[in-house]
Amino acid sequence: MFGTKDEMKLVVCVIIDKEVDALLLVEQTLGRGYWFPFDEIKHGETRAVAAKRITSKLCPYDFEVVNVLKIRCSDLLPCLPSTQTYYLVTKGRLARANGSNLVNSIWMSFERMKTAIKNRELLGLEPYYLLKNILERQQVNGWDDFISGGQIFEESILQFIDCKQPDPNNQLVASPQEQLMGSAKFNIKIQERIFKEFYSYTFPSEYMSFQAFVEAMDNKLSTGEKTKIQAYFRAFDAQQKSYLTYSDYLLGLAAMDPSTSHGGAPAEQRCRYIFRFYNLKNTGSMTMEEFRELHTDVQTLRTGKTNNDTPPNSEILSAFNSFNVQNNSLLQLTDFLNSVGQLKYRGTSVLFRLSTNLQDLLRMCKRYKDVKTDNQLDRGQSNVNYEIADHCVTLKKSGTLAQVESLRSMNRSDQLSTTTENALKNLPRSPSEEIFDRKTVATDIQDLLRFFEKRDQTKDALMWTPSAFINLAKNVVSLCREVRETIRREPRCVKLTSPCYVLGDIHGNYQDLVCFEKSLWRATPLLSPASFLFLGDYVDRGIHGLEVIIYLLAAKYQCPKKVILLRGNHEIRKVQQMFSFFKECIGKFGDILGKEVWDSINSVFDVLPLAAVIDDKILCLHGGIPSPTSCPGDFISTVNDVVVPLIDPENESPLAWEIMWNDPFSIDTNTIAQIPNGANGGFFNNTRRSTGNYFTCEALLAFLDKNNFTHVIRAHEVQQVGFKVQLSGRLLTVFSSSHYCGGTNEAATVLVDSAKLRLIRLDTT
Repeated sequence: MFGTKDEMKLVVCVIIDKEVDALLLVEQTLGRGYWFPFDEIKHGETRAVAAKRITSKLCPYDFEVVNVLKIRCSDLLPCLPSTQTYYLVTKGRLARANGSNLVNSIWMSFERMKTAIKNRELLGLEPYYLLKNILERQQVNGWDDFISGGQIFEESILQFIDCKQPDPNNQLVASPQEQLMGSAKFNIKIQERIFKEFYSYTFPSEYMSFQAFVEAMDNKLSTGEKTKIQAYFRAFDAQQKSYLTYSDYLLGLAAMDPSTSHGGAPAEQRCRYIFRFYNLKNTGSMTMEEFRELHTDVQTLRTGKTNNDTPPNSEILSAFNSFNVQNNSLLQLTDFLNSVGQLKYRGTSVLFRLSTNLQDLLRMCKRYKDVKTDNQLDRGQSNVNYEIADHCVTLKKSGTLAQVESLRSMNRSDQLSTTTENALKNLPRSPSEEIFDRKTVATDIQDLLRFFEKRDQTKDALMWTPSAFINLAKNVVSLCREVRETIRREPRCVKLTSPCYVLGDIHGNYQDLVCFEKSLWRATPLLSPASFLFLGDYVDRGIHGLEVIIYLLAAKYQCPKKVILLRGNHEIRKVQQMFSFFKECIGKFGDILGKEVWDSINSVFDVLPLAAVIDDKILCLHGGIPSPTSCPGDFISTVNDVVVPLIDPENESPLAWEIMWNDPFSIDTNTIAQIPNGANGGFFNNTRRSTGNYFTCEALLAFLDKNNFTHVIRAHEVQQVGFKVQLSGRLLTVFSSSHYCGGTNEAATVLVDSAKLRLIRLDTT
């Protein structure tokens, strides 16, 4: 549950025309239905000011914010805490005559609202019940007493249903609903997860409309089952209100869960859902044609026949008459329950079932997650204390850095006022100035790399001269020693905020790295509003692994909070000795100096973080999510407990090893038959790499839900266009080295910004 600092404060405007007893409702986005006008309170606003702002968009001529109807607090619910303040707003004749400003708004009287409910035009039932309450109180007390009366504060509490097993010796111990929960194994934790899903689709209402139900069930039903979505909603809507409460949704899902028994009290509950599912008019009396569909589905699901193989009429008639149907030729619910309970009619256990356990199918609505993300980011940004940087940067027309000057030492007299100059005079030199100090070991490395890049009379581009190596080696060792201490102090799972660029494997492709520099951080990462997160695999495969890693370490030294380096599976000594980086260092510096450089760089690799989380929602790592075996608890806290330095991940940390090596299981490159029967929670041996694990889409969704993440961005696998969207759109693979191993693939990066994951391909032609 979120802390109170993340509370969302909403103002809901109940706009009433007292002359015609009607409420003004506004159509919500994406055609979700009509509901009250509402908005979140902006920074510095009071609730009353927010109410006036909201209503002024709808009623610009004549309106009055009268008083608070109620304050609804949801701190105790397992979702983003919110306080909804309902204001009663009245409108005069002028505003009523001119109507509202918006074409997607409508005045609804009480009778019109009843029609809207039948036609499923509302987002939720709150307008109906609130208008009913207003009219009842007004008729008894009049408007004056009504305005000052009534209970204002409401505190929402989630009513759990006890998860109880049936007691054959005492049927009264557990209610039918409690036995249904027990049979489905829906404990309190699962009920909380179901509520989170439910509310994410209904927000800000606490009633589920038909459209919200369609969205919530989209990943739970097959293509064929989705054609019967009206029947599923009818089955869930036991109270026939055309809208579902959380309890309706919870019990319906429990009835559908494949683990729910089809015997005893759970069976009777399931049969009630089944009857409503096939009872088209929901009258409690089933016709022969409705039973035909039920019986056909039983035979189809039991025998594997297709729907084209409809049982003969004689078989259907015989089965229908077995229920002792009366003269009106209608099958009553009570007769259906009795016959199934007495085993006179068999096969209903296969009906009204999910294909897999519900726990693997629960997911949050993206619309609600975006609301939460925006809400949390707004609050985080409001706490930042800004100050003026005490240097001025001059850029060339090309975008490269030309000059850096301290505001206190510029050869001008008009950049500071007298009072400002006096205030700054005795301040120590800012660390930000050090970033541009050309005497640091990082800038020495960068000068050497610029020499390496350029072609001149003595050498070609991307070449070293023999005399440069000795000075280079000395600087690399010094840089590693300096930057290692900076990185060592970082958590194993780094928390970042957007905007942030995420880059995948580079593998010694220095040319592509320079292309990314020219495109994304031409002058320096410090002058970009974004951070830069690299997911590992900087060395091996390509011929310029040394240049790539020292470039990144120099950038890390200069901009430690802007540049984040994670560890990949090639930042391991054994792997480099099998591939090319060890040989590359020896080849460039000789046996002794080369070994010293290689050891220094790997000493930095030993302390690199293993993961990063952007905006508390986007998990970034090199390989893949870990299995529950290696990460049984909360991901962030478990990863932060990994030992530092980590010299031998394979033997010292199975968790780190999986993070660096695991892959998503994709039906594009694998077959379902490759998933072994004994797969542990969707994880099984990665036979392609002979180490690490595959993880399935179901495993990913469970992991995301458990840790309250929305997506995973990872690297580790080459992609033809530089990226691939996988596992129901919840996982992104990004690869940032083109022409990998002589191939034709492209390079890409991901920009995380404004609640979007933006894919950017690099043109290296």
